[in-house]
Amino acid sequence: MARIVIADDSPTLRRIVTSVLTKEGHEVVAAEDGIGAVQAVLLHQPDAVVLDVQMPRVSGFIAARLLKDDWQTADIPVIMLTSLDAASDRYWAGQAGVDRYLTKDFEAPELAGTIDEVLMAAKASRGGRPRLTPDPLELSEEDVLSRVCDLLDRKLFESSVAQSVMAIAATASGLEASVAALLGVLQRFVGYDLAAVMLGAESAAYVAVGRATGHAHYDEFLTAAVEGLSSYGGSSLDASAVDVRVAQAGGTLVDDPDDLTGSPDMATFLSMPLRGHGGVVVGVLALSSAVKQAFGETALSTLKLIEGPAAIVIDNARLASSR
Repeated sequence: MARIVIADDSPTLRRIVTSVLTKEGHEVVAAEDGIGAVQAVLLHQPDAVVLDVQMPRVSGFIAARLLKDDWQTADIPVIMLTSLDAASDRYWAGQAGVDRYLTKDFEAPELAGTIDEVLMAAKASRGGRPRLTPDPLELSEEDVLSRVCDLLDRKLFESSVAQSVMAIAATASGLEASVAALLGVLQRFVGYDLAAVMLGAESAAYVAVGRATGHAHYDEFLTAAVEGLSSYGGSSLDASAVDVRVAQAGGTLVDDPDDLTGSPDMATFLSMPLRGHGGVVVGVLALSSAVKQAFGETALSTLKLIEGPAAIVIDNARLASSR
């Protein structure tokens, strides 16, 4: 027996779905809209969720996104049961993380079979082990709406970041201009002392100076970026042989450590591979700071958003420049 949360604003549909599932031996918890669905799932920690799309206050799409976005509920299968059957609806359900999509002209065996399928798939993904359920969480309606606002705000930010990177392809002319534009986007969204795009086949590094930085920090940064490129399976380069082009993006390289407000050395370094067409590592994107643990969770999340689009933009620019 499994516990299933169902949400539909139609009392008739709730009765029908409840009847089908209880006859199969399942326990059913019913909700009238998306807010009630999220509340019920976090409180009862069910084995699966059945959602209508068109519901008051919070739609099934938004409820599904909230559940799939939360580590406490992300592994719970979600079945969309709706009268909507356009290709765009099915696509949007997939974007929301929905596991199965049924229309309301379903037959009872189809719904029961779908429940069995998602339950077996979830069990298989856990290696046959029982699901570890967190403690029940009771949310008010205001709590759920607050989560909706946070989710929508974050998705808007993610979209803005990706759009800013992809716009480089349309606005920048040439490889150097594309790299400079990318490093400028990074400065807006992440912030750094030094940032670089290092390209293996070109033996070139494009470095931006975000804040006043000492030469010791700069030299250490370049060495680390070269080592990073090699560690990701890219070209093995000699740091002294790399063609380095430095841009001043609000900061300068200073000779006297006394001119710096912080440490003259590199305290934080991170890099990520730039995988171009075919997944080939064509370079690395590297950042550094004189501050320890300068790049927190938000910065790392933003960099993960940038990584894929940035790699394609840079790879297209380098391929175009070689023609």
